[in-house]
Amino acid sequence: MGLYSRDLFNVTDCDFSSLILSEEQKALVQGVVDGSAFTNPIEAGMQEAQGAIDQTLAGINTSLGEIIGLDEDGNQQTTFGFLADNLSNLRGGIDAYRVHSDRLSGVSLSKTFGEDSPYGFGGIAGEYPGLAGLQQVAQTYNSLKETFREPTQAAKDNYSPIFNSLFGPGNDLMRSMTSLVNGDVGNFLSNYPTGSGPEAIQEVTRLGTEILELQSDVTNLINDDNLQYEFALDFIAKHTVGLSVLQMLDDPCFGQKLLQQIGSPSFKETAGI
Repeated sequence: MGLYSRDLFNVTDCDFSSLILSEEQKALVQGVVDGSAFTNPIEAGMQEAQGAIDQTLAGINTSLGEIIGLDEDGNQQTTFGFLADNLSNLRGGIDAYRVHSDRLSGVSLSKTFGEDSPYGFGGIAGEYPGLAGLQQVAQTYNSLKETFREPTQAAKDNYSPIFNSLFGPGNDLMRSMTSLVNGDVGNFLSNYPTGSGPEAIQEVTRLGTEILELQSDVTNLINDDNLQYEFALDFIAKHTVGLSVLQMLDDPCFGQKLLQQIGSPSFKETAGI
């Protein structure tokens, strides 16, 4: 059974409101709808970094090496097991950044959404919006910042920070990961084939620290982008209330009376109410 069984309205002789779009404009919109319009500029870097990790993990026997402690489950962990766990966690961090950067770049619009997907309808991910919402917030924030810019201040780009990691930092981080895995990690596996001895333990500990720092960098990139969005949203919300107050001041029957009740003395003096 369908969602409804009633007859729809008879639309004979009805006027429909619609947008007037050229065929080229319709094609552009359709490209967004079918997922062909956008690409994630960090995807190639993420694939390269994950490819390097996968290739390295394939050559690691986690049962070999010297026991250096316990893993998260309380099992004995060797030097190679420690290294493999850290690399696997780093790979997971790239997956998390893929979800984030897909959302920022509009690629998430074409992703399947649902309970088993990190993406939601319209390209959202968790509590954060997809490209449509991000672009609207970025545009509004940029406009409001310009509106309230002091004449002595230079004009500034307040649009792109919400998408910051797409403009270089994301690819820089992926290159750092690939370089570490192909370089220092590869050298460790070549120089310490048994994973035993004080030098091997010291080196794998250093590598673990560097890998952990890269994982933190991933988290920081995601958080920084999201914080830029949150700051912009807060700025918009507060200034939207401020602009609505200007309309309230033009309404002596209702708006002004509320402002007389809730306004501070300094505000009422400035507003002249």
